[in-house]
Amino acid sequence: MLGAVTAPTELELVARLALALALGAVLGLERETRHKTAGLRTHSLVALGSALFTIAGAFAVVGIQADPSRVAAQVVTGIGFIGAGAMIRSGLTITGITTAATLWMAAAFGVAAAMGMYVVSVAAGGMALFIVLAFGPMKPYVLSPRSRRRLDISHAAGHDTLDALVASVGDAGGRLSVIETGDDGDLRHTSIVVWGIAKANLDDVLRNLVDREDVIEINPPPPN
Repeated sequence: MLGAVTAPTELELVARLALALALGAVLGLERETRHKTAGLRTHSLVALGSALFTIAGAFAVVGIQADPSRVAAQVVTGIGFIGAGAMIRSGLTITGITTAATLWMAAAFGVAAAMGMYVVSVAAGGMALFIVLAFGPMKPYVLSPRSRRRLDISHAAGHDTLDALVASVGDAGGRLSVIETGDDGDLRHTSIVVWGIAKANLDDVLRNLVDREDVIEINPPPPN
């Protein structure tokens, strides 16, 4: 017959809160150094709050109503609202997706630490930190055949030039971000960044684009 499971002491519960806080702070500090929308305080509070909700659901309620998994599920649902607030849309560009993901991970740290999964929590924290520190600088090497390129396009306003470019780049498997755009009378100057598309395919897209009557100039121009 299995022995009764001993409930953790209040001191151990505080230690679980501290572990959740520490793991959230590690990710938050990395985001803070990159000047992201959610930094040290936000990640720390998300991890700590998730741990506290989980502990309260697991140990504060006694009897058949006690169900820590239900509380953890609500934490996952609630963190979606904070993650959505970390994402910013500017024109065709959406930023903050990685920060939203780190907030989601901070909540996971809190839940795991509150459940007493110390080794798993620390291991997951190390993996998450490795991802945000190492995977970003690795992208230029992984995507070297599909290099990132900045383009300055002068075109007539009101001719859906960018819509055509976005569709062409998307069909070729790439992505596009608008950096800035400005009008000079009937002429519009737009700076964009294209990535995730092979150089030869991008050159074909640009050659088709420069043949449009509304496109005045593309710099640097596509090869002939």
